[in-house]
Amino acid sequence: MRYGIGLAWVALTLVACGGATTVAEGEDPDVVLLSGELGNAFLIAGESSEVVTQLRVSTQALANARRPPINLALVIDTSGSMDGDPIADARRASLELLDALRPEDRLSVIAFHSETEVLLESTQLDGADLGELRTRIGRMEARGTTDLSGGMQAGLEELVRNFEPEGINRLVLLSDGVPNDAAQVLPLAQAAGERGIRITALGLGIDFDETLLANVATQSGGRFHYVEESSMVAGVFRDEVLRFERLLARNLTLELSPGPGVRIDGVVGQQITPLANGHVQVALGDISEGEHRDVIVRMQANARRSGAAVELLDAVLHFDDAIQNAGRLERRAYFGARATSEPSEVEAGRNQDVERAAARMLAAATTVQAIEVARDGNIAAARQVLAVAEAAARAEAQARQDVELRAQAEQMRVLRSALPSMGGSAAPAAAPSEPSYDYEDSAGDEPMAQPAAVIREAHGEAMMVIQSER
Repeated sequence: MRYGIGLAWVALTLVACGGATTVAEGEDPDVVLLSGELGNAFLIAGESSEVVTQLRVSTQALANARRPPINLALVIDTSGSMDGDPIADARRASLELLDALRPEDRLSVIAFHSETEVLLESTQLDGADLGELRTRIGRMEARGTTDLSGGMQAGLEELVRNFEPEGINRLVLLSDGVPNDAAQVLPLAQAAGERGIRITALGLGIDFDETLLANVATQSGGRFHYVEESSMVAGVFRDEVLRFERLLARNLTLELSPGPGVRIDGVVGQQITPLANGHVQVALGDISEGEHRDVIVRMQANARRSGAAVELLDAVLHFDDAIQNAGRLERRAYFGARATSEPSEVEAGRNQDVERAAARMLAAATTVQAIEVARDGNIAAARQVLAVAEAAARAEAQARQDVELRAQAEQMRVLRSALPSMGGSAAPAAAPSEPSYDYEDSAGDEPMAQPAAVIREAHGEAMMVIQSER
């Protein structure tokens, strides 16, 4: 896919220089930064133009910072499918998590199977009988079916009852299966996000509903992780606690306001909330030291006369400081371009880094979308979406010599072969309306040996791109 975009780097006035900084209580620590690259400083005059902007929320180190207290609910799937190593590893990971928390933190542990059990009500660890806490965590055993919504509900009740207005309120959800009733799962996730409670959703193994768990995370402003082996759960739990330790800002929201004659067509891979006058808002959750968030905005600008200045986009980032009690802060960026009748100026102004980032993000978002369409039962439509996206990604990869994008295209080819397994049948021939392509190094649509694993891996890697984790 051609975006027809080039480079204009826009940096904010609040970008700080140098290494770690130390600030006084209540001051803006200036450790959360907003910057952006506009696709092209030039637009072809007399034509409507597609414009892509890459926004980046980034961080810098802050010395002598101490994180706020954690209010954590651990919600564990203990259904029958967790029997054996998975439940043993879940117990071990939960105990290691207990050791990683601080005395001022709170922890609750909920197990869900055919029913939901609160194994440990929300308890502040300072002064608690840790031996008793370990005993309760050790009572987790695998049996029954998957009451995921009941587990989420119980976990959220524990968090709300002991909500930390200036702290970290987080639900960590681990599941390896499909819930008995999914109807209430996403409303619970949305309600959590509205209350400032983020959900880290971990999908274990190959039988969980990856689309549902990813939506649980994104709708609450949290993160999704694919955990291939149960032995990896403890490591993921440790990584989450490390993110808590380095938390810099909570409740990030990005408000995007298009200029006159400009329309925002979408934010790739992100859920957006429409506001008045064509403005949109994107929720980005929390951010920790060393992390960043990339946001790709696609816009359409009306035709302008040659030489005209084009006001494209205002971006305002709002967030709650989690370091110095500085309250609700903001960062701003503005993007403008100029119309030209010289195609050579447009070509010279292209930024291949932005084009590459946009293509990779679009490929990841399309992969997730195709899996969601297939899970809804429309296998042919999902395969068609992937076939078209794969062709576009391969063309882009070849034009830019982009190894990562080429790998994404190949993964889409393999995924396309695996999707029919979601309909309970062997891979059929391509649907009549599905394009057919002869790709270099492409082996065709051979049936996958373990299609479920292919689907989970493709989904997990796509989510890593969308969540700016690689």
